[in-house]
Amino acid sequence: MKKLIALLLALLVVFSLSVPAFAAPPENLISKEKAKEIALEHAGYEESEVKFLKAKLDRDDGRYEYEIEFRAEGNLEYDYSINAANGKIVEFDRDYDAPERFEAFWFIGFLRNLLAKLFG
Repeated sequence: MKKLIALLLALLVVFSLSVPAFAAPPENLISKEKAKEIALEHAGYEESEVKFLKAKLDRDDGRYEYEIEFRAEGNLEYDYSINAANGKIVEFDRDYDAPERFEAFWFIGFLRNLLAKLFG
């Protein structure tokens, strides 16, 4: 019986500490769509030119941030963290993400996309 009460108390403490993690975010945050727009503008792309891989609101070090990831021409992958309260870019990264089977021929995709942009 004592073990059961101790277990229930431990669960109660753990649950009460985790409740803030499930609280709804404040209403004065920018929208997910606005965070996407900020990232796209910074990278110099239109939404029709990219494929979004991730766009989600997350809480990091007590502040809300949007994690935005998208892939653009030539397998360029962009990762952004955007402050959800003020819309400022906290950090960003751009990497070339070559498909494994085409690593030796990555330039083909890049050239194809470049020619498509130039000659429509």
